[in-house]
Amino acid sequence: MNEDPWGLGTPPALTGDLPPLPPRLAELAELEARGESRRLEPGEGWVLPSAAELPEVQALAAGGWHVAPGDPLSLGLPAVWPTEHRCWVPNRMPRMCLASRRGQRWLEPRSDWEEPDEEAAEEAEAARECGLPAPPSGRLWLLRSPWPTVGLKVVLAVVGRRNVERGLDEGMCGRTEAAREVLTWSEERLWSWWQGPAAEAAHAWRLLGRVGDDVAGLVVWGLSPTLTARLTDPVTDGGAGLSEEQAVAWARTVGESGEAGVEAILGWRRLGLPADPPEDDHVVLATMTPAEIIEWFVAGFTFDEVGLWRPADLAVAVAWRERGFTATQARALLAADWTLTPDEASDFDEVGIDARARLAWVETGFTAAQARAWTDLDVQPQEARVWRSLGKAPEDARRHRETGGDPMPAGTNVTWISYGSGRAHRHYLVADPPDTRGRQAAEVRERRAGSAE
Repeated sequence: MNEDPWGLGTPPALTGDLPPLPPRLAELAELEARGESRRLEPGEGWVLPSAAELPEVQALAAGGWHVAPGDPLSLGLPAVWPTEHRCWVPNRMPRMCLASRRGQRWLEPRSDWEEPDEEAAEEAEAARECGLPAPPSGRLWLLRSPWPTVGLKVVLAVVGRRNVERGLDEGMCGRTEAAREVLTWSEERLWSWWQGPAAEAAHAWRLLGRVGDDVAGLVVWGLSPTLTARLTDPVTDGGAGLSEEQAVAWARTVGESGEAGVEAILGWRRLGLPADPPEDDHVVLATMTPAEIIEWFVAGFTFDEVGLWRPADLAVAVAWRERGFTATQARALLAADWTLTPDEASDFDEVGIDARARLAWVETGFTAAQARAWTDLDVQPQEARVWRSLGKAPEDARRHRETGGDPMPAGTNVTWISYGSGRAHRHYLVADPPDTRGRQAAEVRERRAGSAE
């Protein structure tokens, strides 16, 4: 066994000062340094950046280097990869993640939910179970294919296929062992062993003189020259009008390979979707077919509006639109209370509660009439929750206020969490009545149910 499979003494691939981070990464790095989160507005698209955006990675890409897979199952690959075909650079990627719950999305530092020391300990334990020492921290690994005619993406796919064929462990150890074997093969043995749609596509491209990373993406998705031509042919000729890079991106987006993927891509393109697929993890493409979305288009909804509404039914979306709500407004309100009806939401307009305040009252489980009564007393939604938790109504608060009392009940000492400055951003840790509607009460019930199991 190699006592130093990670090459602990190997210097980074690039030395000297690294260039500044690009703006998008710099923004995330600044948020991480401050320990802050940033809420995404409803409908705001966001794709977490990849290590390929680092300037040092882009410089190495010219030499055929690619960022190694970052999933836990691939943790051991650099340790068994040929040393001349692996390298590393300091990992400067911001530790930020995209979190979501009930329609709300935000960017937050990963350290908020997983400490770096704990993550390192978990990786060390996983490596130990596979017979490897703990991986070095702070490294961003890059790999390249050991064989000129086979691209890296294809090599990784072959490793996965060999793992399945041998019936190895489905976790990290199985993939590591399969890679250890495959990487000892000659190029000729790999080509003779490799079977299936991807292999057929690779052989077809090879006959045309195209091999390696040049066609690796097409090969992985089973896009032979013939299938690729259907995607790159002009739309006027029945094709999808894509470049090869766009064809691969679309195949990855629809999650279908070969003929099935081509038919799905052609269907979306005929519906007018752009040549570059939506970068965000779009729920429409994951849950609907082109044929299923036509009904929404006929009803007058755009592709982005369908994405906001799914998985809700079309009838629900139409009902909210008929009451004058945009898809963004309606989905935010339903995230605050999934049982809310368009009529109940409109009641807030009729009593003079503006849209932003309405959302806070809905998620705390108050009706429009109740919100109006509490607002007239200068009591915020979270403060009204405290009164309600004590079994008190606006009439009780009115008498309290008329004698000079503040917005909170007299003598209360309630723990609260603040998500900003001012009274409106405080969240009081009180118990809502059992039948309380709204997101906050529902989340408390879910936590209690989970802890009881």
